Amino acid sequence: MEAKIIDSLKAFRAGDDEAAMTTLLEAEEELVPSLIQAFRAEADSEARAFLVTIAWERREEHSTALIVEALNDPAEEVWQSALDGAVALASPEMLDLLKSLRAAERADPATTRRFQICIEDAILYVDGLMQGSQRP
Repeated sequence: MEAKIIDSLKAFRAGDDEAAMTTLLEAEEELVPSLIQAFRAEADSEARAFLVTIAWERREEHSTALIVEALNDPAEEVWQSALDGAVALASPEMLDLLKSLRAAERADPATTRRFQICIEDAILYVDGLMQGSQRP
C-alpha cells in the first residue's frame, strides 16, 4: 500500500495530478491509515493537501481522523483541503468539530482571521446540508 502512495506522490510532484489521484482513488484496499502515516511524514504542504483530498474523497472509516489532523495544519492549502472534506462529509460530528475550531488561533492575525472566516462559512454550509437532509 505504501508503494502506491509513494508512486502517486512522485506522479503528483511531477505534475501528473490526474494519474496520482486516479491510482489512489481506485485502490480497492483500505488506504486512509497509510495516508495518515504519509501525511505525518510529508514535509511539502501541497503534497499533504493532496493526501487529505484523497482521504476525504475515499470516505473510509478513518477519513475523518485525517481531516481533524489537517485542520490543525499550519499550511493554508492543507486546512483548506480539510475544510473541503468536512463539507463533503457533512455530519453532526463534523459540524461539532467545525464549531469547536471557531476560536482557533493561527501563526499570525491575518491567517487567524482567514481561518475563522473559512470555518464560519463551512459551518453555515454543513448546517445547511444537515437541515436539508432533515426535511421530509
